Amino acid sequence: MAGGNEKSAKALKEVWRRAENSLCADCGKPDPDWASSTLGVFICLSCSGIHRNIPSISKVKSLKMDHWDDAQVKFLAHHGNAVTKATYEAHIPIYYYQPTYNDCQ
Repeated sequence: MAGGNEKSAKALKEVWRRAENSLCADCGKPDPDWASSTLGVFICLSCSGIHRNIPSISKVKSLKMDHWDDAQVKFLAHHGNAVTKATYEAHIPIYYYQPTYNDCQ
């Protein structure tokens, strides 16, 4: 939120506070403080490192330190963890193990 205008910062905080965004979208760790501006998900520091390795798909930004423009905040508001996971994880087989933050990388 650093360097952003107050309107964007306030809107970003509101989206970030939603219950659906209170856990990392990838591993379930509480209180994620990073997000993918291209996927619309909130993620933890560990998962943000993984996302940084796939820059053609996911652009990662800190929710606390980076500037978020109005369009990026609106994108997060329209997506968020629940909508994005419903889209991208719709066809994952029931037997597929989904990693948690307690697992080693």
